[in-house]
Amino acid sequence: MRVGSVSSEIVLGIDFGTSFSSVAAWLDGKMYVVPDQRGEPCIPSIVHYPRRGPPVAGAAAEQLRVKDPRNTVCSVKRIVGRDYDSPEVRIFDAHNAVPTQRAPGGEAVLVTDAGTIPPTQVAADLFRHLRALAERRFGRPAKKVVLTVPASASAKVEEATRHAAKCAGLEVVRLLSEPSAGAIANNLDQFTGQRRILVYDFGGGTFDVTILDQRDDQLHTVALAGDPCLGGDDLDHEIASLISGHIWRKSKSDITKDAIRWDRIVRTSETAKRGLSAREEVPVRLQDAYTARGRPQELDFIISRRDIEPRWQALVDRANRLAAKTIVAAKLRPEDLDVILLVGGTTYVPLVRRTIQTVLKRPGMHEGDPLTAVARGAALVAARALDLAA
Repeated sequence: MRVGSVSSEIVLGIDFGTSFSSVAAWLDGKMYVVPDQRGEPCIPSIVHYPRRGPPVAGAAAEQLRVKDPRNTVCSVKRIVGRDYDSPEVRIFDAHNAVPTQRAPGGEAVLVTDAGTIPPTQVAADLFRHLRALAERRFGRPAKKVVLTVPASASAKVEEATRHAAKCAGLEVVRLLSEPSAGAIANNLDQFTGQRRILVYDFGGGTFDVTILDQRDDQLHTVALAGDPCLGGDDLDHEIASLISGHIWRKSKSDITKDAIRWDRIVRTSETAKRGLSAREEVPVRLQDAYTARGRPQELDFIISRRDIEPRWQALVDRANRLAAKTIVAAKLRPEDLDVILLVGGTTYVPLVRRTIQTVLKRPGMHEGDPLTAVARGAALVAARALDLAA
């Protein structure tokens, strides 16, 4: 369904995420989060490169990943603007079937059957897909964007992200830090007085913590830190490791050596993680999960929070140590914080919420969906730039 009057200008708000991306716009006094063809607001940050024909992005690429992971790029945000020797590229290599290599300038590039592809091109193809979804939703061209980046993004990462948007035909009106966007989406800038806000942004591939000093509607960054190699993807891989260990003990079959089956295990692990946010245990069932005695075998396995939380604990502790260091850097104590704002899908994980309350001395809060908060905040900033919203 198309919305809004044809004459009104659109500036998109795009949350470029590691696992999922979102796009939103403020139109005729309302906030709209743009769904994909499935009706989902969180669009897989995946691009498939066939040997012939144009790239395929989003949910359709996720389906193609099942049969052809070698030419399907996931989590490209981790390596946009990164040199080949960076730790982010090593993490990317460990989690992707698409190999990287060093380009003449020292940056990382991806090697596919369609050719050698820079990460900025992958990001551009994803942005182009998000723009097309928005234009279909609103029934008119969208040429401008407020684009979010991690609070700890370097100038090189910011410039590469801008370049990707430009290649997708989008003029970047502003780059906005993800924590600030999350705060704005939750209306935390609509306040009279002074307070301190900690934004705890645990996304699919990155973790950011930012302390904001608020005076009325003005938000000022006091301290920030981030880990570009820590996110929900890492929790998924801990589940996948648990499953692969079970398969090895049962059959002596190393599933990690089979790119297609391993990719299926990782995707199934992401689904299991979501299930464990609501239930104490979830079943994992897959046909043709591994080979034993020369035959394909079915996987029928139960994963419980009790099994996986000890494996997750080190990752969550890593995030909370960073949060604690940021509080110290701001010369504050946890009890000096007035608001703990949770942003990002990984904040749904019960272990994360429990440990936040233990370390920061109070529970975190969010209004609305933390998965789309960053895109909504960017769209609101875009609308204010056009004097369309207060």
